[in-house]
Amino acid sequence: MTDTIAASLPAAIEWRRTLHRCPQPAWLELFATAFIAEKLAAWGYEIKMGRDIIAGQQLLPPNADQLARAYDQALKAGASEKYLAPAKGGHTGVVAILKGDRPGPVVGFRFDIDANETDETTDPGHRPVREGFASANPGCAHLCGHDAHAAIGLLLAKHLAANRAVLRGTVKLIFQPNEENLGGAAALIASGIIDDLDYLLSGHIGLALKETGHICLNVHSFMALSRFEVTYTGRPSHAALRPDEGKNALLGSCAAIANLYAIARHGLGASRINVGYHQAGTTWNVIPDKALFRFETRGVSNEINAYMVEKAHEIIRGAAQMHGLGVEIVPAAVASVAENSPALIALAEKTAATLPSVKHIVPSVAFNASEDVTLLMQHVQNRGGQALVALFGTPVGGGHHNSSFDIDEQVIANAATFYSAMLSAIQGDRP
Repeated sequence: MTDTIAASLPAAIEWRRTLHRCPQPAWLELFATAFIAEKLAAWGYEIKMGRDIIAGQQLLPPNADQLARAYDQALKAGASEKYLAPAKGGHTGVVAILKGDRPGPVVGFRFDIDANETDETTDPGHRPVREGFASANPGCAHLCGHDAHAAIGLLLAKHLAANRAVLRGTVKLIFQPNEENLGGAAALIASGIIDDLDYLLSGHIGLALKETGHICLNVHSFMALSRFEVTYTGRPSHAALRPDEGKNALLGSCAAIANLYAIARHGLGASRINVGYHQAGTTWNVIPDKALFRFETRGVSNEINAYMVEKAHEIIRGAAQMHGLGVEIVPAAVASVAENSPALIALAEKTAATLPSVKHIVPSVAFNASEDVTLLMQHVQNRGGQALVALFGTPVGGGHHNSSFDIDEQVIANAATFYSAMLSAIQGDRP
């Protein structure tokens, strides 16, 4: 393949910065969806969007007001209505398909595109502020690097389009929505869009690798995760005159939350539980009739996570019964454990060792968190394919999910170069 990646890096940096300026969270990534789709279509890719790639019931979908605001944001930022239309109802994301003239495997590359629901710092020393590409959307910012992930995907896409004549088989570039809330992968799987993949490659910048040019191909110890939204329904009453007539949803939710943290941890491996949001009540003198909280469980195996979920549900229903409340437990997200395919690790390490952009191959890294790419990996592996997640080194200002997060943009070219080399290796064109 002709190397067009280095020459296109300045453009890719601008793509990353444009995406950084207009961040949007899970299921609302309308600007990113339209921006990505328009470029891919111009480069000759077959584009799949909307309900063609996002199927099944979305977990905790946005409401009409959120969708309308996000659509207006995207329009004002310059997104094309042609490519906004398929995603208008919150069915965000893009899958781009490029077919070679010669037979070969179907290789998928996955890039997440959603932002974090928090503010970016306004400190004038922060490079995005200093250079004019900080978030323009209050309450939302790219503080994990998904803007760079999308730029990596676009840089790879442009490179492959320029080298289409030597492509064997089919490439699918998967720009996935809703990784942060861990719901996008399940919706993609339900559409069937990845059923034909022989290989799936994905990655993340930063994390444990803080030096540009470092790479890890043996990434392990992903944690299984389940998230739920719990709603208690009681009966309002005057807190002084007839408290006996009320059924206190706030009291029930507090009892449940306190006891969730008392679940005995599993003896065969690490487990986690956390309540991250709680809302109840309206005013001083009314028995609260509604309470809502959101919690998550994690485990180093699917079985340990399932144990945590089972115990949590027992406690939540028990608190409802104790206080005479109605209760609804709604699934909000899921991730699994997964392992990189051993043969693909070996090929990736051999390939990375030939790249001048790779300064050091880190032998292994424990992820020790959750990522819904694991669902995509398991889906491909269960159908006889191979999957791999890589880590690409870069310094990260402030750390991930920190308001001062920033990166060394050279990592965009480094990752795209690795993906291109892996495609050649899978096709048998490289050692």
